[in-house]
Amino acid sequence: MKTFQLRRYELDPQLADEFVLWVQEDVMPIRNQFGFQAEWMYLAQDKTELTWLASLEGDEDHFKLVEAEYSASKARAQAAVKMPKALIKANVSFVSSAL
Repeated sequence: MKTFQLRRYELDPQLADEFVLWVQEDVMPIRNQFGFQAEWMYLAQDKTELTWLASLEGDEDHFKLVEAEYSASKARAQAAVKMPKALIKANVSFVSSAL
């Protein structure tokens, strides 16, 4: 069983490319070490929103536990220091297929 989390980031479009690069190069390798996968990732054409689907094997409680470990990790703290100041708001929710 896989759990899915939809992550939508409202961005300053002038810094969006820099933010996406940071996510790809600094954040994703750490998330991958904790077992997370990015199922897909899209940047709006106007660069005001980055949307991606995170997944992890296990149920929602397991996802929350691993996410807490990831968030508290030294590696994540080090990556956060380099985060471009593009993020305006993060919208995060667990999702399931409606098909």
